[in-house]
Amino acid sequence: MSGLLNTLKNRNPGLLTVCGLIALLVLSIFVHCEIAEAQVQVKEERIASGVLYREFYHLEGPWAIQVLEVRRDAPDMEFEAVLGGEYVLGIEPLNKIAERMSRPQHYPAAGINGDFYLLRNDPFQGDPTGLCVINGELISSPVNRSAFVILEDGKPYIDRFQLKGTLYRDDGEKFEMSGVNQSCPDDGIVIITPSFYTATRAQGGSVQLLAGSLKEHLKPEGTYDFTVQTVLEEDSVLVLSNDQVAFVGLGTGAAFLEKVSTGEKLHCTLSIYPSPGQIRHAIGGTPRLLRNGEISIEAEEEVVRASFVETRHPRTALGFNNEYFFLVTVDGRQPEYSVGMSLIELARFLKELGAIEALNLDGGGSTTMWVLDEVRNRPSDGRVRPIANALILFSKVPIKK
Repeated sequence: MSGLLNTLKNRNPGLLTVCGLIALLVLSIFVHCEIAEAQVQVKEERIASGVLYREFYHLEGPWAIQVLEVRRDAPDMEFEAVLGGEYVLGIEPLNKIAERMSRPQHYPAAGINGDFYLLRNDPFQGDPTGLCVINGELISSPVNRSAFVILEDGKPYIDRFQLKGTLYRDDGEKFEMSGVNQSCPDDGIVIITPSFYTATRAQGGSVQLLAGSLKEHLKPEGTYDFTVQTVLEEDSVLVLSNDQVAFVGLGTGAAFLEKVSTGEKLHCTLSIYPSPGQIRHAIGGTPRLLRNGEISIEAEEEVVRASFVETRHPRTALGFNNEYFFLVTVDGRQPEYSVGMSLIELARFLKELGAIEALNLDGGGSTTMWVLDEVRNRPSDGRVRPIANALILFSKVPIKK
């Protein structure tokens, strides 16, 4: 695959040399050459200052690959994690997410799908698997799998994160919480915020407390004091206002909440560890692909089965180095067009791009590359699948198309 990227490493967009043939075009460059009896076609499109979109087609797979390359110092550009819909319990195609998020000084330029999520028809459909932070608000808690983080100073970071959350009653008793904005596990307690949905979801045998007031968005690290407003011990739901949260408990968690009465206080502490600093945006994935410039498929550490690593699937991934971000999609499950990649193949490709850190995101039918109002890849479902969240590059100024 190294021959496939000889062209990519040439940083002069006006001049590409492939197999002795030089072609200079004004808007895009198409290159054809024979590499190990496989034809490669490269398309290049300048999106904005510091933002380059490229397509590769390699008959060796065959692979159809889409790459968005963004300078970390690109002017007026910023990556954001966004939800599919207005709440955690929502899914929406990437192109529709971008349309909805567009507003003056916040123009979507490009994006890819994000984390794995609950896809099946379920009361919790749309719940992202891992960490999600949007504009400093903790939307979804981590599950000891890797996540891509952008700190308040703009620095990117990939690590495996866990939640440390503790709930204290007035009598001094405490309980370790299981998560944020998700279904409650057996013998657990979760906190539900207004970003989850307009109401909680019924879970048989649960105890639910409605509490207020939430004076600011829930952050990845913080302490919060609440007053219990409603106690619900039946298979029903609690309607949430913008300044309220709910605590949902099952088993021993329900027993802990049963001892709380209306008007009593609850104290809650939350933290994400290891702490990378103040998080502005975060989006989960699994597994990590590159660490310190070397291939590091950390599937075992993240409890990812071997077949997921070894089998060729449509893939979405992101990586970065000291100068660039790389957003990558690979079409798959289309034998005559593109078969997809194993995670080893994907990691090699990202390394050859120049990434030193990289993370695999949700793939399969979710894999989507959207650039300037167009879906640029061929999703394997034959349509753009609704997704739970996405990573979108926004421009502060309108982009000429």
